[in-house]
Amino acid sequence: MKISKRAIGLACAASLALAACGSSSDTEASDDSTASSEATGTSEAGGSATSEAGGASGEALLDGEIKCENQFEGKTVTVFSPVRDSENDTPIADYVAGYKPLEDCTGLKIEWQGTDQFETEINVRLEGGDAPDVIDFPQPGLMAAAARKGYLQELPDSVASHTKADFFEGWLGYSTVDDKVYGIPGRSNIKSLVWYSPAAFKEKGYAIPTTLDELKTLSDKIAADGGTPWCVGAESGVATGWVLTDWMEDMMLRVNGEEVYDQWVNHEIPFNDAKVKAVADAVGSYVKNPTYLGSENNIKAIATTKFQDGGLPILAGNCFMHRQASFYSGLWPDGTTIGADGDIDFFYLPSNGDTKYMLGAGDIYAAGTDKPETYAVLAYTGSSDYQLHLVNTRGELSPNKNVDLAEIEDPMVKRFAELQADADVFRFDGSDLMPGAVGSGTLWTEITAWVTGGSTDDFVNNVEDSWPAS
Repeated sequence: MKISKRAIGLACAASLALAACGSSSDTEASDDSTASSEATGTSEAGGSATSEAGGASGEALLDGEIKCENQFEGKTVTVFSPVRDSENDTPIADYVAGYKPLEDCTGLKIEWQGTDQFETEINVRLEGGDAPDVIDFPQPGLMAAAARKGYLQELPDSVASHTKADFFEGWLGYSTVDDKVYGIPGRSNIKSLVWYSPAAFKEKGYAIPTTLDELKTLSDKIAADGGTPWCVGAESGVATGWVLTDWMEDMMLRVNGEEVYDQWVNHEIPFNDAKVKAVADAVGSYVKNPTYLGSENNIKAIATTKFQDGGLPILAGNCFMHRQASFYSGLWPDGTTIGADGDIDFFYLPSNGDTKYMLGAGDIYAAGTDKPETYAVLAYTGSSDYQLHLVNTRGELSPNKNVDLAEIEDPMVKRFAELQADADVFRFDGSDLMPGAVGSGTLWTEITAWVTGGSTDDFVNNVEDSWPAS
């Protein structure tokens, strides 16, 4: 992996130890002139990439502009995260390996602490005065709550400027609480996707829809031809219903636009506002429509069909489309090929008009401790180098707009990244931004009750009644 001088430079600036890292002015002055050499991973002088600190590769360590002097030798930075190892996968090693150039340069060590009880454990640790150095928040709302309680550190200008400059539109807002920057965007996924069978579409002569109206027309055509246009599964244990909230969020953007979306998420309009009811009706025209789902029984089965299995009927020829996020690429059975000539492919969930809306989610990293080494790790985590490492080792998307799409190795992941970059408006998963009692509480339960037979009025009124007073 090649590491740009900017990535190490950002981390060094954030550490408040510029003298130990080298001359920042020299680095900044040479950014434009060295762009071509960074793109190829070689120095202007043609040297090989070796680190004075011992083995880290990359342009940053070639010509002495970044002097690595082990200024954090013997120090450990803890990263507390919902990313954890399992029986079948060991992502922690990949995440930590991405920090090796920073470890080699500064002498610090990363201790990754993964947990499957993140939301509970982080509150216990913060309230108990045992804050991790770096905290990987999967929900901006959870980060904001911790910041408002005084548990997080406002980022210094050297890191905050990175948040302000280097990420896709929208991410700065999710990293900011009460006009103070607390976070660095870490990784992302996109949700505005529809999965389908290229062979089934070709056999029937169906074209990929490019507008929401065309999607509706296609759904009607499939039903008229005797097929089942859509399949949906929303069972997810205590989180049952989140799949349906994604439908609501995607449609909120497409029916009402981003301004109303923001008002809805922030409760500046009530949840039972006429605009929200219109969106529920738009979603219901798909997921509560027996013509589109195949039968009334299939609608009722949404609540008991595991979300992992929601799209599988496409492979069996029992439905044509499944709306689900980019991560669903990893849930198809072993041996399933993805692509235009494969068993499964995907297309962008279209919008009417000229605006391309993209719903997504991701993680934001924040500082639990006020230490130079904490800020160094945060800055490096946000760098395009570290995030490209995760793109190519884990298939994670990056919200950093400086990641070179040409360097993404997996063609499918590259397509996801291109869709993310091409979006005009990105909005974070709305339920993750709402108060926990709503976003991961009544919204899930009420939308599940609604899809299996409840009324729209009961759905929106019950969620509105549950909204915290302050």
